[in-house]
Amino acid sequence: MIRGFLLVFWITLSVGALSLLIGAMETKSTKPCKGVNITIEGSEKGIYVDQKDVLKILNGINGVMKGKPMKEFDLIKMEEGLEKNSWIKNAELYFDNNRELQVKILERKPVARIFTNTGWSYYIDSNLDRMPLNDRYTPRLPVFTNFPSDKKTWKGKDSVLIKQVKDISLFLLQDTFWMAEIDQVDINPAREFEMVPKVGNHTVVFGTGEDIDTKFRKLYIFYDDVLNKVGWNKYSIVNLSYKDQVVATRKDVKAIRADTMLARQWVKQMIKNTKDQALADSARKKAIAAGISEAIKNANPSMRDEADEALKTVPAEKTTDQKAIPTRKTSIDKDGIPTRKAPVKKTTPVKPAVKPADKKPKAVMDAADDNKNVSTTSIKEQL
Repeated sequence: MIRGFLLVFWITLSVGALSLLIGAMETKSTKPCKGVNITIEGSEKGIYVDQKDVLKILNGINGVMKGKPMKEFDLIKMEEGLEKNSWIKNAELYFDNNRELQVKILERKPVARIFTNTGWSYYIDSNLDRMPLNDRYTPRLPVFTNFPSDKKTWKGKDSVLIKQVKDISLFLLQDTFWMAEIDQVDINPAREFEMVPKVGNHTVVFGTGEDIDTKFRKLYIFYDDVLNKVGWNKYSIVNLSYKDQVVATRKDVKAIRADTMLARQWVKQMIKNTKDQALADSARKKAIAAGISEAIKNANPSMRDEADEALKTVPAEKTTDQKAIPTRKTSIDKDGIPTRKAPVKKTTPVKPAVKPADKKPKAVMDAADDNKNVSTTSIKEQL
């Protein structure tokens, strides 16, 4: 009997308390909202989306909120509406005891900016979600160009590639040196990465997005041990895709080879011109000497033998700096009386361009001899 009475008492008390609670809740839900309090969390805290953006979304869903009965608020619908914004990762709404609507927003954090091969550009976060460009703020992030897909969802090779983009970007963001050095990352048709540094006129062939830490460590050692000593513009390509080594290509190798061939051709032509000039000078000297001898013979036939002897003694390549001077010749007439002939002007051959035979450079001496040629080895030595 007593047990039955106690059971009825507790049941009645529970129902009464529940009724009071429901009544209180119903009474509270009919009361107006006193205001909205918005809190934005995240690394940038309101740079990409601010309180005005949030209020605009909420007002579009629920109308003006202040003064509106709390029971007319569809909080779940409002949360879903906020999370449709590309820059809002998570939204949580509730009323506090003061009948104020609390709005908690978690902002997305971009980790890379991507340009597709068609020119479309967007950001991605660490969850590989896309965010559009923001007119309010442009973050300083690693830039990846020539991504080969514009699809809204990544599958297969695109999924692997976008994950490698994220991994490389996160590594760069965590290292201030490489973030300052790497200006841009290109994706080539083989879906591998090539980096453009800010310092140094070269391209870093990175290969796939694997072993990121090892490859950057190799590049740092190459910068420190090689480029710091030989110069930052000596190489055009620095390849990191090989295991345990860095393969560097010197700049303008083809151009250097072309310049070398041109220099060799120029030296050959110079030697040929020297040879032609030497031969021409030798022939001109012989012709001048012969002309002088013939003039002497014509002036005085009795001196034919002396003129022939003088012609033999004139060296083919010997020159003189003396000016031409008149000379007087004395001979004996048929009666044995000394006679004085009219002065005969003797002209000296024009000084040739080449030096005397015993002082010519070997290259010129070889070029002047028809039976000799300048060897390739000697030209190389001159280069």
